[in-house]
Amino acid sequence: MKYSNFIILFILLGIGIFFKNDIHISTNLLSLFASKNTIEKLSIADKLGYSKEMYIAVKGFDDSSKRKVKELSQKLVALQDISRVQSTFLPSSEILEYYKKQYPILATFNNEVQTNTSVNTKLQKLYDAQFTNVFYSPIDKNDPLKLFDFKNKNVSMNAQDGEFIKLGTYGYLIKATTNISPSQMDKAKVLYDEVNLLLSSYKDVTAFAPFFYTVENSQKIKNDVKWIVLLSGIVLLFVYYLLLKNISLLLHTLVALGSSMLFAILVGSLFLDDINALSLAFGMTITAVSIDYLLHYYFHNFYKSKNIVDKNVFYGFLTTVGAFGIFSFIPIPMISQISLFAALSLFFAYVLFTFVFPLLKIEAYHSQPQSIQNPKKIPAYIFFILSVLLLGSSFINIKLDDNIRNLDYQNTKLQKSEELFKSAQKKELFPVMVKATTKDELIEELHKLQDKIDITFSFADFVPTKKSCLQKIELLNSYDFDRLNKLLNEEALKIGYKKDYFEDSYKFINNDLSCEINNLKIFEFYNLGVYYDQKNYYTLAFVNDTKAAQEFKFVESISIKDIFQKSSLEMYSSLILYSFIVVGFILVLLIFFVKHRFLYALNYILFPASLVLFVLSMYYEVNIMHIFSLVILMAIGIDFGIYMSNTSRESTTMLAIKYSLLSTFGAFGVLIFSSIVALNSIGLVVSLGIAAIYILMKVMK
Repeated sequence: MKYSNFIILFILLGIGIFFKNDIHISTNLLSLFASKNTIEKLSIADKLGYSKEMYIAVKGFDDSSKRKVKELSQKLVALQDISRVQSTFLPSSEILEYYKKQYPILATFNNEVQTNTSVNTKLQKLYDAQFTNVFYSPIDKNDPLKLFDFKNKNVSMNAQDGEFIKLGTYGYLIKATTNISPSQMDKAKVLYDEVNLLLSSYKDVTAFAPFFYTVENSQKIKNDVKWIVLLSGIVLLFVYYLLLKNISLLLHTLVALGSSMLFAILVGSLFLDDINALSLAFGMTITAVSIDYLLHYYFHNFYKSKNIVDKNVFYGFLTTVGAFGIFSFIPIPMISQISLFAALSLFFAYVLFTFVFPLLKIEAYHSQPQSIQNPKKIPAYIFFILSVLLLGSSFINIKLDDNIRNLDYQNTKLQKSEELFKSAQKKELFPVMVKATTKDELIEELHKLQDKIDITFSFADFVPTKKSCLQKIELLNSYDFDRLNKLLNEEALKIGYKKDYFEDSYKFINNDLSCEINNLKIFEFYNLGVYYDQKNYYTLAFVNDTKAAQEFKFVESISIKDIFQKSSLEMYSSLILYSFIVVGFILVLLIFFVKHRFLYALNYILFPASLVLFVLSMYYEVNIMHIFSLVILMAIGIDFGIYMSNTSRESTTMLAIKYSLLSTFGAFGVLIFSSIVALNSIGLVVSLGIAAIYILMKVMK
């Protein structure tokens, strides 16, 4: 079975090619940290149009800026994935028609009974104003007595055609509604390119949309991952050659690692809808940890012995895979994905190095290093005390970073553009999602929200509740508008108005008034929509206080900021819980495997973790990936603690560990160069930890 290693790789490659369409690689950071419930919530918000708006700012208020607004508006609306473009305050014709029909219900009505005297007095003032006012004062013949008053703080009904929307003191604003959600990568890229090509011929024009992050960050992440994997591969190839100095063994090692990664991808895709590129990149680096199985077998000439399984290697494998196996159940998608990938790849690598490599007729390792005894080495309890002191100092100074967005690639260019549009808003409103079982109930809930929150924007600004609507119709029907019309025309004639001048006054109050909600789609002009999922109706409301809004059971925040903060707290809680479980698991195995050398082996966990925490607490804000990396470091360190505690050939074991550390550093060290904070954090922690383990191995007694 000399070629069994290659046969296994080709079998896995064949399976991979056959099922390639079932393997999906994602670069969406949100999917790594948001819970399934959050993703479903955002999916509904996406159907309501949330995050589908694109903003274009044209600097200045001169005629040139106005021409740009008109030209861009015409060109933008012609793009396939832009459904609507708004650059003025003038409402759509459908909304104007709605207001015209529902005006009596929407407006405040003064139902005071009018007398001859009161009517005469008001009409006389209107008449006199025609001759005394410098500016012409038109008379509203429909409501000359001004019994109806319609005011909507969120809508300008008196906007003139051509009155452009202003973005603070910066310039004019164009709002474009797209058919793109941030998760639609292919469509987002097409529209992103079209918009940038369009704007390239205009100066002082800035555009921003949430899906811009998807396009730019995704490309950056893909490029980052590509170069990291390439650089890591080159470094590891060089390291493996220096370590093994055996071309045949090197080739078999690379094939085994490749098979392990491919096995993890194939099996992982059975459990995951999408494998994130970040998880994949980090999982591949973890696979390099399995080289220590080979190194211990090779340097101890295990492949020439009759033993099937080396117990120390098995113990190390069991603790590491067990730790990752526990973490694969954590409700944090990124950590669970990384852990699943790591557990699968390490498992397969162990199987290959343990059961397949003895069949490959590998040459024996000929060097016979001498035992190294150094009486000047530092006792284990000194490192234990030092570790405790470092931990104490760390906990005093530690600062947690609870903003998950900081783990993503920091796109400063887009962040500045986003800030431009936010800073120009006088009162920033945040979206919340409102849920109800019927449309009428939905409107009632929106009015409850409007009554509680100082500043809101929702259907409650346009649609009354059914109860208040019916009461209003009853009030209008009880008022004698026919008598009022007759009285108006009689008094008008006395004052000097033409006969029947007010013939049509108050005839807009007719029997067609209705409280039925027929078409709410017209309000998509204001980014208000309704979605029905066969169980509930959903809509968005915009409020200035999401905390107060969420006191209602029917309200859920979909603000990315709120989601990340909430997710962060949930993740830290889950991570701490699972970390305790993993640490407990490791300690139990440690006691069982090393017995009376427990303190010595424990230092391989405690000292690296305490040193890393101390450095992080002094120079960084600790994020969730730092903490996860610490536990990974402990899972790696325990292997070396077991090897060193149970070895009968210290110098050979130290040689294997030294080379294994070099390999692990080659895999993780390159992550430090990543501009993606999540990967950079992992690389920093593991690299510092490897240095600490090397110090222990060299100087601890």
